[in-house]
Amino acid sequence: MSLPWSTSTDPTPWKSSARSDPYRWLEHRYIILTSIFSPYHRTFLHIQIGEIELNSHLEQASRLQPRDQTLTADPGAFLERYSVDKSDESRKAAGILLSGFQPDRTLDASTLVSMAVTGAHSLLHLAIAVAEERSREKGGNVRLAYPETAYDLPLWYAWRGEKDLSLDTLLQSLRSMDVSPQEGLEAGFSAGEMAMYAAEALEAMRHLDIQELPEEGFIPDRVLRSLGLSFVDDTIPGCAVLLGGTEDREGLVKIVRDGQSRGMVMVANGPCVRHLREERIGMGWDRMLYPVGEALGTVHALNFAVRAALSFGAIAEGDRERLDAYLLKRPKTFVLHMGGLSNLDAAMAFAALMHHAVIVSDMSLPEVPGALFVHRDHTSMLQKGIESRGIEVKVSPVQIPVPYGPAFEGEVLRRPDTHVEFGGGRSQSFELLLSREEGDVEDGRITVLGPELDQMPKGSNVDLAILVEVYGQQMESDLEAVMERRIHQFLNYGEGIWHAGQRDLNWIRVSDTAVAQGLRLHHLGQILTLKLKEEFGKIVTRIQVTLISDPAAMGGLKDEAVAVYEARDERLAGLTDESVSEFYTCSMCQSFAPDHICIISPERLGLCGAINWLDAKASHGLFSAGPNQPVPKGRTLDADKGEWEGVNSTVHMASHGTVDRMCMYSLMDAPMTSCGCFEVILAMTPDMQSVIAVHREHTGMTPVGMKFSTLAGSIGGGRQTPGFMGVGRKYLTSDKFMAAEGGFLRVSWMPRSLKESLRESLTEIGRRAGIPDLVDKIADETITEDAEGLMDWMTKVSHPALDMDPLI
Repeated sequence: MSLPWSTSTDPTPWKSSARSDPYRWLEHRYIILTSIFSPYHRTFLHIQIGEIELNSHLEQASRLQPRDQTLTADPGAFLERYSVDKSDESRKAAGILLSGFQPDRTLDASTLVSMAVTGAHSLLHLAIAVAEERSREKGGNVRLAYPETAYDLPLWYAWRGEKDLSLDTLLQSLRSMDVSPQEGLEAGFSAGEMAMYAAEALEAMRHLDIQELPEEGFIPDRVLRSLGLSFVDDTIPGCAVLLGGTEDREGLVKIVRDGQSRGMVMVANGPCVRHLREERIGMGWDRMLYPVGEALGTVHALNFAVRAALSFGAIAEGDRERLDAYLLKRPKTFVLHMGGLSNLDAAMAFAALMHHAVIVSDMSLPEVPGALFVHRDHTSMLQKGIESRGIEVKVSPVQIPVPYGPAFEGEVLRRPDTHVEFGGGRSQSFELLLSREEGDVEDGRITVLGPELDQMPKGSNVDLAILVEVYGQQMESDLEAVMERRIHQFLNYGEGIWHAGQRDLNWIRVSDTAVAQGLRLHHLGQILTLKLKEEFGKIVTRIQVTLISDPAAMGGLKDEAVAVYEARDERLAGLTDESVSEFYTCSMCQSFAPDHICIISPERLGLCGAINWLDAKASHGLFSAGPNQPVPKGRTLDADKGEWEGVNSTVHMASHGTVDRMCMYSLMDAPMTSCGCFEVILAMTPDMQSVIAVHREHTGMTPVGMKFSTLAGSIGGGRQTPGFMGVGRKYLTSDKFMAAEGGFLRVSWMPRSLKESLRESLTEIGRRAGIPDLVDKIADETITEDAEGLMDWMTKVSHPALDMDPLI
């Protein structure tokens, strides 16, 4: 297991003991760090605590607390947040935990370790006190787990291998924790680990009385999986954790804006959450700036990173060695610490270092190459973190009046905040990309015909046509639709620009704030020109954009667009798996799930739902050595199941020998492996007669007795699991969907929202099968959520799956 500050890559000296002795690997880190901290080595605290009983945790924390601490906080809010009794002892523990030093203080290594140990013992004392109280209130057998995750308490699950924790078993584990008999930095790392377990326990116990996740705090699995593709294709190059607070509000806002423009996930913790709200900075996953709380929120950044390893890397619970190796490489996380340093901050800093997160602080701390840096200029602090973690940012700056970057792709723009709306059923709007001859395209030309955004009344509904014309010697007509679909993504990157749909069914909103900041229609042209050339520059060399907001100036352009759409549909209708000689791989997710490989065919898109056969073909044309490689089908082994000799050979090699064969059209016989960013999970029902389909947005129970998060945790990470499979949403409407098992006629249950979103296509499937009411025969959560109820429903409506042979 290599380390961020280690000059050696040979893990042999301690590889064998990593699982048998969880703290053995800390010794290796300690040996390396003592040489780096050699000026301070003689002053390290020698901490020999021995067996610590509950009533002495606080005494130890008090004894180890560094003198002359000047940073204090009111412990009352902390105690109230975690439902801690307001006894003098608890107030003292919280006070010690939150006390520390102002940012002008210079700290040496021994003080930093002392603070971490102090913070860990104070936090452990509070966690034990709360667990005891909750056990008395609710009973010791009450199960403890965060909602919307397959991993209970992820840090306990991943590092300790502990799952199905009850309040009593949690209490037993907490009481057994200690940092003895260790010295110096080894004690610091042990304290950091102990603190993160106590912090996660306290946060989890808050959820015992909460039915739904609050607006800030724990990040659900569905969010992690929805971001999966963005992590693996480097749209999101890394994660920055904001810790602490600062009076330099201008510097803090610049850090956030710079991070969003570069596509970073930003996790805000501590006083900076309050500071950002005061500066009216919008937060939430629609902006990739997530507030995790003002107290123990750092633990949610850590368990977010750990769940990436569990979900995508197929890391088993308690496998510390593989987990550490995974976190060294991904996801690339760093901490930006601002302001004073409390004992809690010090303990969580060591926990972050344990997860290979680089720390950049504006305090005077002892630097550690590759791990801990001092950087006082807030305006360039983010850049220091990016460089320190070795992150490559590929997003080019777009010079428009509003912030621009992948962080805003999911931004929700509500009607009261909208200045003008195009399309959406209230006006006519469409977008079209066409390839032209060389002389017909003037590169960089942007034309606006009609009124600009600031000339449109607030709340108005206006017609809009977006015409993008391109030229390139390598341009092919089949790539027009591929490039046209990028309009949706690229416009959504602008804050205050909301885009949905495509073709003549698009829907665009622009916010009041964006217009007030100076955004105009011609800026949309700038966005499309720059981003299309950035992504497709090897194919197109000239791009011009025309935006028409005057209906009279559109002329016959709408009729031309409809004719183009129809011609494309006819061409795509003839594009079947049988009509091509090769499929394509997609290996992007191998950066997170090393043994997974997608095989993409004309009738089966990638399981993330974002890449179809034409996309993969275009990608290969752009990057011949990239993640999308052609796969000659070779000899047909089973036409009904979709098995080919060439596909099997590619899958075996790409999965590093873990998968020997794959059937493209089967759920039961050698199905495609699953990575973790799938949109929908298929699962065989307990009676083995039918199949359910559940999408990641659904948080409720399913008739197979598992929620989406639990199912996902069982099949992800490159596993091949007959009877269970991750797929893209649109694959459900393909003629090749589960063709070997009867196709969509096998599906007996799906969430109502998923069913309604696909109703038109599914109705057509039923009509062709002679079952025009097929969609209404499919149960959803309003009908039943258990296996017995599902069988009763299928019998009541004579579901077609009942007439098929069992799946096994």
